[in-house]
Amino acid sequence: MRYAVMADLHGKRKALRRVLAAADEVGVDEVVCLGDYLEAKVPMRRHDPGRFWPLDEVVDPDPKLWAELADLRRILGNQEERIRDLLAPEQVPELLAPLLSGVSMTHVDCAVGMHGHQIGWDVDPGSGSFSPRARDVPAVPLVLVGHTHHRAVFEIRWSAEPEPEREPESRAESGRAGEPRFPGAGRSGAVRSVPVVSGVPVPVRVAGPDPVTVVVNVGPAIGRPSNWLFFDADRGEVVFEEA
Repeated sequence: MRYAVMADLHGKRKALRRVLAAADEVGVDEVVCLGDYLEAKVPMRRHDPGRFWPLDEVVDPDPKLWAELADLRRILGNQEERIRDLLAPEQVPELLAPLLSGVSMTHVDCAVGMHGHQIGWDVDPGSGSFSPRARDVPAVPLVLVGHTHHRAVFEIRWSAEPEPEREPESRAESGRAGEPRFPGAGRSGAVRSVPVVSGVPVPVRVAGPDPVTVVVNVGPAIGRPSNWLFFDADRGEVVFEEA
């Protein structure tokens, strides 16, 4: 199947429409949004779990956007989780409620899709380069993420030595009720960056055993141009696109 994968809309309806129009032109079987499709107006530093906020101080009321998002397959990002935590259930409009519930990880054909806030990211202050912490990444052939607002591909080559049994530490490893649980998070591995160019196909692993996982960071849909990912599961390749 052929997928249009996006992330990090942050409440921008025009960006959503640009991506949907571009995906329709290419021809895809399904559109998947990897979280942060809404924008939480209350920053983390002001997030007080002991109080609820007025709706319009938490999220911009946009019934048109909410209705358009309702038709897409999507998973929760940190923005949706924060909005949900800041509102009492009785404050949530009927159109908004489905967008604040659901899973934070899913299968996208042969890949695992997750927002990416479940993963720790190491950033080099000098060069600005970044990479995922291997121990937070599910040990599956292909992982699709957003969150960082960067387009990137990483290859993780897992250590051959088995990890000792222990309690799960990362959300990717433990999962939530009703969502997939993926083996292998918590293992050590060597991470390397793979060069990418917009519009040029990048081959990815869609099957096979360890010891390699490919992590694809799809880039932000917010802004112009809006980034999205064309994922052809049958051909085993991804293409970074702009709308």
